[in-house]
Amino acid sequence: MTTDITAVKEAALVRICDDDTDLAAALEHYLTLEGWKTAVYHDAKSFLTGDRPSVPGCLILDVRMPGLTGIECQRVMKEHGVDLPVIFITGHGDIDMAVQAVLEGAVDFIQKPVDEERLLKDITKACERSVQKVTGSVSADTARERLAALTARETEIVRLIAQGLVSREIAERLGIALRTVEVHRASALKKIGTHDPAVIRRILVAAGA
Repeated sequence: MTTDITAVKEAALVRICDDDTDLAAALEHYLTLEGWKTAVYHDAKSFLTGDRPSVPGCLILDVRMPGLTGIECQRVMKEHGVDLPVIFITGHGDIDMAVQAVLEGAVDFIQKPVDEERLLKDITKACERSVQKVTGSVSADTARERLAALTARETEIVRLIAQGLVSREIAERLGIALRTVEVHRASALKKIGTHDPAVIRRILVAAGA
């Protein structure tokens, strides 16, 4: 199954979790230039409490951080049924830990300084897999749950997005300001976990909406 990389980048979110603020900022800058949407966390607890796992993508996770380690974070994710592809990065050449991480489902285990080309390939592969899983397996319950979180106005806008309308056309159709559409659109797409009109259509169909 092939996936349009532009659509993948639109739908996916690359999470970066590293207590090294300089490295996290550098990775965020690099990936943004490459067209990826990113979210940065500096410890595992912030990621676990602040992330929306329904949004497809991947997690770049530092192995050694204050509080929960990367390996412990991966285990917590599994315990809570969070199936987000993980790419580990580390400044320590711990072979046993690398083997353990990969056995538990990690996409890769990269030593610092990070090989950006290798990381980019891993991210692309991981996000393609994550997006394909979301687009191909939206259950009726999940779809209804996502749509139930929307306000009435957000629901209107989501339906029009699914029809292929852009923000300016939606504003004209509903007779509201473009800025208002953009605010509601951003909120709605965050709640349902995708920016891809094709996926939105699948969610609407799955929910019987």
